[in-house]
Amino acid sequence: MAKQQFQTVRGMYDLLPERRYIYDYVMNTFARAAEDAGYGRMETPVLEDAALFVRSVGDGTDIVDKEMYAFDDLGGKRLAMRPEGTAGMVRSYIENGMGSRPQPVRLYYLEDMWRYDRPQEGRYRQHKQMGAEVIGDANPSTDAQLIMLLQRVFKRLRLPNLTLQINSIGDAACRPKYRKALIEYLEANVRQLAEVDRERLKKNPLRVLDSKEASTQVVLADAPQTLNYLCEDCQAHFAGVLEYLDDLGVSYELNHLLVRGLDYYSRTVFEFYGEREGAQSSLGGGGRYDVLVEQLGGAPTPAVGFGSGIERVILELEAAGVQPPEPTPSRVYVASLGEPARLAAFRLIEQLLDGNVPAIGAVDRDGIGAQLARADKLGVPYAVIIGQKEVKEGTVLLRDMATGAQETLKDIEIVAELRRRFDIS
Repeated sequence: MAKQQFQTVRGMYDLLPERRYIYDYVMNTFARAAEDAGYGRMETPVLEDAALFVRSVGDGTDIVDKEMYAFDDLGGKRLAMRPEGTAGMVRSYIENGMGSRPQPVRLYYLEDMWRYDRPQEGRYRQHKQMGAEVIGDANPSTDAQLIMLLQRVFKRLRLPNLTLQINSIGDAACRPKYRKALIEYLEANVRQLAEVDRERLKKNPLRVLDSKEASTQVVLADAPQTLNYLCEDCQAHFAGVLEYLDDLGVSYELNHLLVRGLDYYSRTVFEFYGEREGAQSSLGGGGRYDVLVEQLGGAPTPAVGFGSGIERVILELEAAGVQPPEPTPSRVYVASLGEPARLAAFRLIEQLLDGNVPAIGAVDRDGIGAQLARADKLGVPYAVIIGQKEVKEGTVLLRDMATGAQETLKDIEIVAELRRRFDIS
């Protein structure tokens, strides 16, 4: 009987150590930028009540209708694996009484998301996302600050030639008028719409604006524009956002088709695009969601946020030839020769680690030549060699791996000496 060989589930992947550092580079860059701007890191559960996403993201969206991993647990409760970050953050804001804290509350997250989507480059069924939310502030300056945070992250990552697209989709006061005009226009051109967009027109007309179908794109070129239907308050808010961006010299493009794919958005929506061609050039975006807190059971509370897919950001980094700094290799390799040196080498490795000096070694195997060859492949700057002679004399050999030069030091001094050379305080 042949042995079964297991593989990763379609649309998911193993993140190996040699690639993990790129993800850490992106996530650490984002975390530093967010914390510098006063955001606190949050984590929410992988599993939430499925109704949370139905109510927030919306019926008729691809996420809820086609992509959400939802199931009944053993107690008969309908649960869903987190498909996006904002709904869970808002649920936590309400549940944990964050409304009583000084407002606004600034939060960020680095979490995995799950969507049953067609796997392709930059789009996985399990993917990593970085995001931020500002809950409790209705001012347009907050929208602009959040946009600047994401732009600052991309700049620190050294991503070149990004495009910022922005729009306002109005609110409950003015959107119905726009929705009516859009439906009338789309129905007049329904024969030219792709089949999938005819269904969207019946369920949720604004979702047609998200369409990537070529025939629908032709129709949308002359579709009514949201900016022409904004009420005075929404016009003033959007003008305020643009004023702050203009004052900072931020380049942007107005895109009247930009609505984002989630029902909870209102007023400002924005998206950053990279240089790569195709749908996966979107690096992240977000917008304002002033009614979501109330929809999920909280007091009326304005909010704005964004999300950015880390896999797509990494693809953009690679396409641009940006090489993240590789992690510092273990700085010291401890090599030993002979049985008496084995315990001494093991003990020294632990002493170095206790002294905050990164160190590794292979004390149970290999000859000294093989050990030094491994140290060379690992790229460490120093090797410490212990043989029978060194054990008897209470010394070690410190080898510079770049030059091959060796010097003898007392074993009780080696930790302090390496801390000095690596400037470890």
